[in-house]
Amino acid sequence: MDWQTLRKNAGDFWYGAAYGRHQHEMRRQALELNDLFMLLCYLELMGVPNPAAFYLLDLYPLLLDEFHTWHRRMGIKHSPIGTLPCC
Repeated sequence: MDWQTLRKNAGDFWYGAAYGRHQHEMRRQALELNDLFMLLCYLELMGVPNPAAFYLLDLYPLLLDEFHTWHRRMGIKHSPIGTLPCC
């Protein structure tokens, strides 16, 4: 075994020891968000009303600025929702 291989293996070990748990937690959270997204898409597909819609009504005025930033970042020049005043 040469020194480069030994150095690379030691570097991989220390990287895993330092960041492995954090990466595992981030992957777990991403999977949970994906599961929630798939559930909401499935509910929409089946025609079941979104159970969170009632609770989100209070947040919509606060999200208008973020919505504007989002649709501009996605490359949509004007609001994708015709009745939503934007731009």
